[in-house]
Amino acid sequence: MNPPNAVEVNRLLKRNYSLLIKGILLRLVIFGVLCATPVVLAKTGTWDSPVLALLSVAGVLGFVLMAYRFPFALLSLRRCGKVLQEYPLEFRRGMSRKSESRTKYGTVFTVRVKADEPGGSPLLRAVDALERHRWPEGTEDGVWFAGDLPFGGVVVVPGSDTLLVVRPQDWDKFAREREQADAARVERAKRTLLAQRVR
Repeated sequence: MNPPNAVEVNRLLKRNYSLLIKGILLRLVIFGVLCATPVVLAKTGTWDSPVLALLSVAGVLGFVLMAYRFPFALLSLRRCGKVLQEYPLEFRRGMSRKSESRTKYGTVFTVRVKADEPGGSPLLRAVDALERHRWPEGTEDGVWFAGDLPFGGVVVVPGSDTLLVVRPQDWDKFAREREQADAARVERAKRTLLAQRVR
């Protein structure tokens, strides 16, 4: 299988930051409308009902949830940027999804990234950097990987600009390999925030 065209890292990161900002702005508009609609309708006398209060509650809850989730998405993109600047992108023949589960941080996928070397495909936990819940299309045709598997890394899905932050599914299983890594490898993982265990 021939690898797809090389990824332009700067363009990829700009695209994802742009999608994050657009998503935030869209939510601000929606939640703002939900909060303002009951006030406007009540003052104009168009509709005066206690049910309208539910719209305001939904809008406020939306703002709270957005304020809670936004820092995690921003941190994920920051981590992706550091990894993509430090590690070269390597083409892998494909990535398969084994399972998925919803958490307060988004949908966590259990995946296996194909590798040519025997035993080089451990189970990984993958989370969309923008906290989208859908599985990206095209992973079976091959993905780009940047990182160091015992520490984790970033998967780029060609053609979709999707960034997935990945970690070993069994973090403790690779503890010895991380401990035996040379100083340069460990320092690189620290610079890219991969050395930190993330729940």
